[in-house]
Amino acid sequence: MSQNISSYNQAQAQQLQQLQRLQQMQQGQTQAQNFTAVPNAAGPISDKGVVQNNPLLNAAANTPDNPLYFVGAAAASSAALMAINNVINNPLQTKKYDDTFFKKVETFVDKYASKPKAKNILDRLNNFGNSIKNTANKSEILRTLFYKPGVGGSQVQSQAAGAKGHLANRAIETMKKYKEHYLKTTGTEFKEFDAILNKAGKESYKYYDDIMAAIKNSSADLKTVMGKRPWWGLGLVKNKVSLQEILNKDILIKNYKTAGTSLGKKTAGYLMRGIECLTNGMFSGKGQVLIQALMIAQSANEASKAEKGEKFSTFMASFSELLAFLATMGIQMRVVNHLAGLKHIGMSKENVNKLHEAIEKANQAAKAGNHSEYARQLNIIDKLKDVSKKTTTAGNTAIKWYQKPVQWLGKLMSFGRVKETLKPLKTSKFATNFAKIPYGLKVGFGYVGRIALLMGVIIPIFSGIAKKASYAIFGKPTKTLEKQKQMEEAQKQLENQEVNAFQPPQQQQPVQQPLQQPQPQTVQPQQQPGSLYQQLNNQYQQNPIGAQSMSSPTPAATAMRTPEENAGIKRSYIPNPILGVENTITPAMSRSAQIDAVLRQADLAEAQAQKYL
Repeated sequence: MSQNISSYNQAQAQQLQQLQRLQQMQQGQTQAQNFTAVPNAAGPISDKGVVQNNPLLNAAANTPDNPLYFVGAAAASSAALMAINNVINNPLQTKKYDDTFFKKVETFVDKYASKPKAKNILDRLNNFGNSIKNTANKSEILRTLFYKPGVGGSQVQSQAAGAKGHLANRAIETMKKYKEHYLKTTGTEFKEFDAILNKAGKESYKYYDDIMAAIKNSSADLKTVMGKRPWWGLGLVKNKVSLQEILNKDILIKNYKTAGTSLGKKTAGYLMRGIECLTNGMFSGKGQVLIQALMIAQSANEASKAEKGEKFSTFMASFSELLAFLATMGIQMRVVNHLAGLKHIGMSKENVNKLHEAIEKANQAAKAGNHSEYARQLNIIDKLKDVSKKTTTAGNTAIKWYQKPVQWLGKLMSFGRVKETLKPLKTSKFATNFAKIPYGLKVGFGYVGRIALLMGVIIPIFSGIAKKASYAIFGKPTKTLEKQKQMEEAQKQLENQEVNAFQPPQQQQPVQQPLQQPQPQTVQPQQQPGSLYQQLNNQYQQNPIGAQSMSSPTPAATAMRTPEENAGIKRSYIPNPILGVENTITPAMSRSAQIDAVLRQADLAEAQAQKYL
C-alpha cells in the first residue's frame, strides 16, 4: 500500500508543480517588456501579428506596470526636450544664418570634404546615384513610380511635402502671431501678410515659395520673438517663434534638398532636420514634444525590465522604433502617393499634372452645380486617360500587357482618394443626397484600406529598419529577446493546457469485440449493502482487476480506459483534471492497495472540487 501511495503522491506533486510554473510565467508575461524582435508565429495578417509588427499598437497593448512612474518619466522627458529645443532655436530666432552654429558646421565639413581622398569618395557616390537614376529612366514603370505620383487630401499632401510642408504650416502660424503682436504693440493692423494668408488657406504646402517670399519682402521686424503659453503647458511652457527662425530653417532645408550643394551644406541641413525630429517634432512646435516624451517614457519602461547589461540597447532599439513613425511620416505619405500614381502608366508627366487639374476643376463645378463646366472637364479627363490604344496619343504611350497589373495596383491604391475621385454633380437636393451615398462609401473604404496598409505594412517597414540600425550601432539585446521568446512559448503552453483541461470528455465509440466462448462463471455469494469499503470490495470480487479471461476487452480498448473503468467502478462525480490518470494497477498489487488508491483519489477530487465551488 505504501508503494502505491508514494508513487501516486509523487505524480500528483509533479503535476501541481508544472501548473504553478505555468501560472507564474503567465503572471510574468503581463510584466514583460514590450520590445521584441521575435518573429510572430501568428503571421502579419492575424490580429496578434499586426499588433506585434506595428510599434504603436504594440506599445498601446503593453501598458506600463506603474502609471505614476510612466507619467513622471514622460514629464521629465518633455521638460528636457523643451530645454534642448530652446537652446537650438534661440540662435535661429535672433541671428542670421551666417552667425549661427549651423554655418560653422557647414564650414568645418567643407574644409575636409575638399581634400582629394574625401572628394574621390564623394564623386563615386555621386556617380552611383546618377547610374541608378539613368537605369530608372529606362523603365516606364519606374519612371511612373518616381515621377508621376498621385494626389491625396490636404493633410496627406502637407505631410508628403516633408520639411517644406511642416515649415509652411509653421510660417502661417508665425505670420498670424506677428499680426496679433503688431496690433497689440502699435494699435494698428499689419496688412502685408493678408494676401498670402488668404491665398494659402489650408493648403499652405502649395505656396511654400510664395510664403517665404512674402516674409523676405515684408517690412516686418524679422527678429521679433513672439511667445504664447499653450493650454497644455499649464502655464509653465512658453512656445516662442520668430520670422527670422522661419527664414533660417528655409535656408537649411534648401541646403540638403537642393541638388549640387556642398557636403557641408547638406550636413548642416540634415543636422537641423535630425535635431528637429528629436526636439520639437519636425517644425511643428512644442506640442509634438509631448508625443515624443511619451515615447521616451515607454522605452524607459521597457529598458527597466531588460536583462542586466542590455538596458541601454533595449532603450535605444525601442525609442528608434517608435521615433521612426514620426521621423518618416512624410516618406510614408509619399510612398502612398507614388504607389497610387502607378495608374498613370503611359501618360507623360505634363499630362498627369493636367489630369489632376481637370479633376480639381470638375469637382469645383460639381459642388457649384455647373453642368456645362462639369461636362467639359469630364471630356478633358477622358481624353487624358485614353492611353490604352495601340497607337500613341499626345504625350502618351501605349500600355503593354505586363504593365496592366501595375496599373491595376495604382487604381487600387488611389481608390476613393478625395483629390482623385469625381464628386457627384449637384442637381436637386434629393438626387444629390442620393448620389453622395456611393461616393461616400467609396471614399470611406479607400481611407480604411490605406490606413490598414500604413499600419500593417509601411510603418512596420520603417520601424524595422530603424530597429536594425539601432542593433548595429548599440548592440542587440539578445538575452532580453530570448527571455521574451520563452515567455511567449510558456504562454502558449498554458493556454493549450487550459483549453484541454476544460474541454468536455469525448464520448468513446463502442469497440466491437470478437465472439468469445462462454466460460463458466463462479457464483459469488450475495452480501447485504454495508459500508463504502464493503461495496467496493464486492465490486472488486465480481470484477477482479487484472483477471485474465476470454471475455476481457481488447488491449486497444483497455488502453483508452482508466483503471477504475476496467475494474467496473463507476464514479458519482466528475474527475478532477489536475490529478490526472492514476498509475496503472498491476495484478501483483494487493487488493487492499487498489481499493485504498481509489478511495484516496476520490477524497482528493472532492477536496479539490471544494476549492472551486
